[in-house]
Amino acid sequence: MNFAVFIISLRLFLVIVVIVIVLLLLLYFRIKFFKLKIDFINRKNEKLQGQELFELNGIIHFHTIYSDGSGRIDDLIKTAKNLRADFLVSSDHNTLKPKFDGLEGYYDGLLYFAGEEINTEFGHLLALGIENEIKRGKYKEVLSDVKKQNGAAVICHPNNWWTPWKNFKVKGYDGIEIINLDSQWRGMNPLYMLAVIFTYRINPLYALHFLSHKPVKTIKFWDSVQKHKSIKTGIAATDAHSNVKITGKRRIKFPKYSELFSVARTHILLADKLSGNLEEDKKKITEAVKKGRCYFSFDLFGIPKGFYYNVFMGGKYYFSGDSADITENIDKGGRNVIIYAGIDINPKKNPFIVNIFRNGKKIFSSKNEGLVYEIGYADFKKFSDPKVSGISRSFFYRVEIDIYFGRKKITYLYSNNIEIYY
Repeated sequence: MNFAVFIISLRLFLVIVVIVIVLLLLLYFRIKFFKLKIDFINRKNEKLQGQELFELNGIIHFHTIYSDGSGRIDDLIKTAKNLRADFLVSSDHNTLKPKFDGLEGYYDGLLYFAGEEINTEFGHLLALGIENEIKRGKYKEVLSDVKKQNGAAVICHPNNWWTPWKNFKVKGYDGIEIINLDSQWRGMNPLYMLAVIFTYRINPLYALHFLSHKPVKTIKFWDSVQKHKSIKTGIAATDAHSNVKITGKRRIKFPKYSELFSVARTHILLADKLSGNLEEDKKKITEAVKKGRCYFSFDLFGIPKGFYYNVFMGGKYYFSGDSADITENIDKGGRNVIIYAGIDINPKKNPFIVNIFRNGKKIFSSKNEGLVYEIGYADFKKFSDPKVSGISRSFFYRVEIDIYFGRKKITYLYSNNIEIYY
């Protein structure tokens, strides 16, 4: 190689090196200062259509030093308070010891109580609102014990490859973890998983925003098990441990509780405010979960503001978890059902779409404004399966809200179902 060729090759190499360094720096700063936040606005609307509901945002399902987590409950309560949560429910494996140690109660306005994640032959079952510890055992026996204690029974991480649910035909449970952050991680595309690992130390927010992907398989299961007057509630669970095993003795606190507590939450809707009485308010939250009077969202992008979803028929409003008989509407002289849904988002900053689903299929959408969808009585007959008769002719309606950050779309919020039947 002569000297001139060597110089040209060296210059080309240096140019390539400079370009690579510049691109890496740009990527680094993009990750470092990454921020996706929804721009909420104040606008006047009849968002609850005739009934004021009180909303609580809560963090459900996480593990502490009482099982395989690394966090102390007093520290986690402080973390949740700093993150503006209203209630906090732990779920250590096969134990209610936090309750027996007297840790349940109000902490400067934040309600904490202990649930339990119980091992069964089919997988893990989350029990909320129970007073007595339930030992691991057969599903039917565990479920029976939860019901005797008037608790809520929720199937944990049904499609987690590590500990999946093994019998999707069981009956009797109240709900399903639709969003489970441990499953969101394990079900991630391997390339995204690598992105999380390599970007976490630069900016945890950037790394964890990949957890906001839509759990399609779990949602299909959820839609398939809705039954007449037996709505299965969907919730969001953090399933935080912050205790990753590296070697036999070494563990790291990854991801941090403060980060996972920020990603996804369940929002409870109550007819009246919490009383301040521990036992009474535990029952209110538990009953709201059992009823389906809640929705869940990726609060990483902002705590929802102004979300509403209801059905108007026969002069009355129905909310998530309700079952409404359309024949009562006919008897009162009304013939149409109207579905309302919306949220207070600034569409100029964050375009959004409100989607309505019927029995798992999207039927209508509204872009950048509240959704109004009217259904005639004749339409219900048209939708019906002629082979099905009687009150089993049910239609389950739920809402999803998609948010756009530039070209990036995220399904941000999921409601629970309202059943309309005849």
